[in-house]
Amino acid sequence: MAGLAATAVNAQPVRQLTTGFERDVNRFRWTSNAQFALRLAGWDVALSNYFLSDAFILFDDQLRFRDEDLLVWQAQRSLGARYTARLRGRTAWFGLSRAFTQELYGGVRYALRPFASVEPIVGVAWDRRPGVPVPDEPLPQRLDTGPAYGAHLSLTPPPVEGYQLRLEGQGAWQRITPRRGHTLRLQGSAQRQFDSARLASSIRLASFRRDTYQAVSFLNRDTSSDRPPETIEATTSDTLEVHVELDAPFFRGIRLLSQADITANNRFIRTHRAPEETLFFETDFNRRALDAEVGLIYEKPGIVARFAVQGAAATEKRQLSNRDDLPPGEASQKSNLLQQADYDEGVFGLQGNLRATLWPRLVLTFNGASRIVRHDTPTANLDDRDEVYHNGEMGLMLRLSRYVQTDVKLYGSFYHTVYLNAERSAENNIQRSLRLRPSMRWTPSPQTRIRFSTEVRATYTVDDFVLPGRRPTDQSAREVRFETEAEQDLGGDARLFISGSYADLRLGRLLWNSFAEIPFDTLRTYSGWIHLQTGRRLIADVGLRLFIRSDFDRTATVRYPRVDEAGNELRDETGQVLTATITRPGRTAIEQIGPTAAITWTMGASTLRFDGWFNVQHVRRRLYGALPEDDAGRIRRAARRGTRKLIPNLALTVVWNL
Repeated sequence: MAGLAATAVNAQPVRQLTTGFERDVNRFRWTSNAQFALRLAGWDVALSNYFLSDAFILFDDQLRFRDEDLLVWQAQRSLGARYTARLRGRTAWFGLSRAFTQELYGGVRYALRPFASVEPIVGVAWDRRPGVPVPDEPLPQRLDTGPAYGAHLSLTPPPVEGYQLRLEGQGAWQRITPRRGHTLRLQGSAQRQFDSARLASSIRLASFRRDTYQAVSFLNRDTSSDRPPETIEATTSDTLEVHVELDAPFFRGIRLLSQADITANNRFIRTHRAPEETLFFETDFNRRALDAEVGLIYEKPGIVARFAVQGAAATEKRQLSNRDDLPPGEASQKSNLLQQADYDEGVFGLQGNLRATLWPRLVLTFNGASRIVRHDTPTANLDDRDEVYHNGEMGLMLRLSRYVQTDVKLYGSFYHTVYLNAERSAENNIQRSLRLRPSMRWTPSPQTRIRFSTEVRATYTVDDFVLPGRRPTDQSAREVRFETEAEQDLGGDARLFISGSYADLRLGRLLWNSFAEIPFDTLRTYSGWIHLQTGRRLIADVGLRLFIRSDFDRTATVRYPRVDEAGNELRDETGQVLTATITRPGRTAIEQIGPTAAITWTMGASTLRFDGWFNVQHVRRRLYGALPEDDAGRIRRAARRGTRKLIPNLALTVVWNL
């Protein structure tokens, strides 16, 4: 159950409605987002409503809908120098699960001081959702209602001994019998400036409870009684977050920056209204995490450097809280399952960054990081592992003239994973990756801009060892890619855009000792888009888009027509051609081509945008190996002809500023 939802009231009138529609392959989506803020009969009113509706076309050509709506509103009115009356509400509806929740609150905000206020609230809450199904009966609907109450406090006092303090909290409780719920939030911060140093800290406390209907355990279900076979499962989550940050001068232009984050979360699951002699499991989840970083920053004209040491520790524990009330066998089995997900993790890392201007037109950049991870798990969990990760990036940016700029970047990474359990030690591997990406930007005139880039990438994955009797799984991946973009101002509010790319990815079985490979797949992709844009207030964009992908397919399947002895196609009683299929290794090519269009119309403060693109997809295949002699010709023709599909896509968005 949701707690108290607050909406800020804007003093300026706001009336905005955003609507949209999308058609994407097998999905239709309608959206609406309304934002209103106005003054009405002495009240400042704010309202926000978000609606989403998805319709999916499934394999049976039927539509499946998913609808959601969320309405949040607030109204307030001054009752004097210190008092403000407030009304607020929240309504949520989920069509797929037929769940409906609503909360209404009213309260008076009392300003104790200009910097301190308290606001008690009271109200009522409704929650309707499906219960647990009963055989041979309609799905029951559970409507629970009850009182709701809470409070909101805010404190922002003047500086206390140089510290800027801030405290804010809110809470709400719902008693919608037989369920309960609450939402509690408390957050505070303190900050102080010491000459050139700054110390900041913050703390956040949160607690949530959500009750849901659940079926009684299938181990002992009794449906003969008058009460439905359901229980209430209460989930409570308590979270503590602490953040501390220090920024201070260290030595001759070097600053010290350190920060630490502490997180603790406890989650409890309890069962209420359970029938006697029913088995159920109540669990406790505990997570603790600490992240710390200490770094030095050096800043001088033309150079910025940073070096940091990072450390982190996390632990997760799960346990069965009602173990003493369960049969020993069931308790032991459930406890073992819970403990398999427990872990302790420690991380140590180093990180460095550098940006230096060597000459007025030459800039050097470097980013690097190293990390060691130790992930410890119980004996039953085979995910116990150690990791070592190094990555770096070095770049040079050179401005040859005001028309030409080039840059070159080199990326490298090293990743080693070692599983400590013998059952998974065969998965130990080292992955090395290297990328070189040069690019150039050419601006021969204010009306023309051209960018060209290329990339060469190589990735090698090598197992630490190979088990006897098994083949090595070492693999290489090498790719070359070219990309280009061009923009030309044609005058008269008309602009021409051209973009294209080509990529060649080759996969192979790697022979690391001899640094050779045996290729087994090549994936090639081509893409291009040319479009013309014109207009100012009414902007129209039309173009043509092309995409081609060619890939090796181990199980390429071709459907071809069957014929009789005379070579005539065989047909069924309805006149449909009878077909047969054949599967062989081969290559599959996917070709997509189609027009694109976009219209953007600015109507004062409102905007309408339409995007549409129409793809004609053609899938062709080429089979390798021997084919049946009598059918070879028809199989090849059917493979070249392939299959054709039309894919319409469109999107419509309207922003109404009323």
